[in-house]
Amino acid sequence: MTDVQRLRQGLIEATRTLDETPGQTTPPEFTYLPPSHARALDLEATLVEGIRGAGKSFWWRQMAQSSHQQFLQAHFRQLRWPAGLRVCQGFGTDAAPAHWPDADTLAQLTRLHTPRAIWRAVIGVHAGLAGGFAEQVGWDQRVAWVEARPEAYAHALQAADQALADRGEHLLVLFDALDRLADDWAQIHPLARSLLQVALDMRSTRRIRCKVFARPDNLQAPQITSFPDFSKLLAGKASLEWRRADLYALLLQRLGNTADAALTLQQWVAELLQQPVPTVAAQPWLVPDRLRTDEALQERLFERLAGRAMGSSTKRGKPYSWLINHLVDGVGQVSPRSFLAALGVAAAEAATDAPQAIDYRGIQSGVRKASSIRATEIVEDYPWVRLVMAPLTGKLTVPCKASEIDTLWAADDTLGLLQGLLQHENVKLPPAHLDQGGKGVLIDLEALGMVQRIDGDRVQVPDAYRIAYGMGRRGGVTPLK
Repeated sequence: MTDVQRLRQGLIEATRTLDETPGQTTPPEFTYLPPSHARALDLEATLVEGIRGAGKSFWWRQMAQSSHQQFLQAHFRQLRWPAGLRVCQGFGTDAAPAHWPDADTLAQLTRLHTPRAIWRAVIGVHAGLAGGFAEQVGWDQRVAWVEARPEAYAHALQAADQALADRGEHLLVLFDALDRLADDWAQIHPLARSLLQVALDMRSTRRIRCKVFARPDNLQAPQITSFPDFSKLLAGKASLEWRRADLYALLLQRLGNTADAALTLQQWVAELLQQPVPTVAAQPWLVPDRLRTDEALQERLFERLAGRAMGSSTKRGKPYSWLINHLVDGVGQVSPRSFLAALGVAAAEAATDAPQAIDYRGIQSGVRKASSIRATEIVEDYPWVRLVMAPLTGKLTVPCKASEIDTLWAADDTLGLLQGLLQHENVKLPPAHLDQGGKGVLIDLEALGMVQRIDGDRVQVPDAYRIAYGMGRRGGVTPLK
């Protein structure tokens, strides 16, 4: 196997999705912590916001695994976790009935008890509350005990907090996947709101903290955020945002620790930084500090993987910047999931005897795949988007006038259908400005990062969505058919 083939195979391994299933975990050495994410992982950051694919579920899993905790603490000095930190999971996508009630159990519990009592019981389990609480068996008994004995619960929680202090420990309970709390959005609202309230309550203890990973749409719903002191959570909110340098540092961290490509990439990095060239791959290997933030150095390295140009010359762009520019949405965000997916497709499509690990054609194919992923995800989060985008699919070349969009919507009576849907069904996160007609729906699409306004009346659709919806653009990537 040649060095190029090793790098290509390494890219396929390195770019596998950040999503994990029980029993399948990312090796600790594949983990990269962007400098800005250290605050999100800090013990005192109760609320952490991130778009789809930004790494919420990834960090929910990694933080709870001792091997990953040790790796992060040993190699990322900006992360300041206190000694004696114990991390538990309080809700997520996995099935763990001993640690939290699943959606079916939550549905049964909410018919009998308040959502607040449910989350207080979950905290009680992880904090090891003693006395009467410890004698309860199963979630129904625990929640009933908490609900009926608020004073006893408060004393038991205080005692558990003191016990943690006496042992020199801190407890952090993680919550993720708020959209999995129930099948019905009307049931999700009170559960999510109560979870945030209880997470805020725990800040009054000395040694018990919660961390809730949430998507932006979770924090836009007043049914979730309308409670006293939510502003305190919002003021301390941390965000999982990825700069261009962060994304490429993530790629290098993963690629430099793959079985096939580790030595070759580590040798390239040493040559680039004018350091001694290794003959044996380091394990684990860490991206050097300069390569974490220096985009010029990153670009020189990426050129060896992907070439200098998106075609026969650099007039069409350079791969390093072109890839990110075509993945970014209308609010300036790129998810690592989309980034890795695009590069994975590029590596998988490359010819065996190609002179480089990936080429511009593969990168273009990868962007098409990433656009399809983003379009699917946005509809899952905002189902009404499917209705308003359907009449536009394959019928626009952007940028276009807003009136062109209005004409297509009018031909299908899209806004009338949407209003009827909202009146007769419980629509998840409906458009907030529908009462303003087409102009209002464009405002909502702009807030989602799906469109951008140019010079007032013209509308642009970023490639992150344009390609999947079959819209044309002069000089752009060919849309999906």
